[in-house]
Amino acid sequence: MATTATITPRLTHTALRIVFGDESPIAAEIGTIATLTQRELAACFRRRAMELHPDRAGALGVSTHDLERSFKQLHGAYRLLGRLVEDERLRNRVLASAANRSPERGLWTPAREQPAPGQRRAAGDSDAEPFRTGPDERSRTADAGRRYYRGRVPQGQLRFAQFLYYHQVIDWQTMIDAVTWQYRVRPKLGEIGRSYRFLDFDAVTRVLRSSPRGELFGNTAMRLGVLDRRQLSVVLGKQHQLNYPIGRYFLERGILSRPEIDHLLAQNRRHNMKARTS
Repeated sequence: MATTATITPRLTHTALRIVFGDESPIAAEIGTIATLTQRELAACFRRRAMELHPDRAGALGVSTHDLERSFKQLHGAYRLLGRLVEDERLRNRVLASAANRSPERGLWTPAREQPAPGQRRAAGDSDAEPFRTGPDERSRTADAGRRYYRGRVPQGQLRFAQFLYYHQVIDWQTMIDAVTWQYRVRPKLGEIGRSYRFLDFDAVTRVLRSSPRGELFGNTAMRLGVLDRRQLSVVLGKQHQLNYPIGRYFLERGILSRPEIDHLLAQNRRHNMKARTS
């Protein structure tokens, strides 16, 4: 992916053109990254994401496959530029490299124009290759067909990952991956119970062995009498306090930036507040 590759002036220039478009003055000169803000980058990314969303293939008269490819390139370019905006030392190195390498010497030339949505590249034209997602994401996208939600947004309260899915910010598989990640990294009730000395190792083992498929650890512990309701409430409260917010998944993987997460969380809260009062 672009975020793991060496960031060169050529890649930077290509990323600017992918995100801002060939006609934008920001994309015309690589030096614009020196003053580019996260707010400007995020706002333009959202506009371009709406334009290149695979669900618009029918309206644009192009294939879903081509739009999916452009959409993935957009995400890679956005992550690359996000790194440059946030990391001043990295940005300065790229700008210094651009200043020292002239097109006449053949060490760096501006990237070729990006194809319009639906237009395929000629063989060997690989400017956008660094912005492709990794093999796991490519296969996952092909298997799931990206499965973006197409219906009306449910009116009930929504968790953050659900909110993103129903508003077509993420696809189905990304939502499942995020929820699975949060479940995997959250502190286990047995460990918290042992830290409070409500449980010992033998009690945790007994609960795990006696828990039927689908029954929660806390429910089994209460059924067996190894935790009372007050103790379970304390343990659950501590787990909630220590749990990683699911937004961290999207931030660490470059799916969303911090300003985008904050903005979408505020929208999610407004949605849930409206759902509670309706």
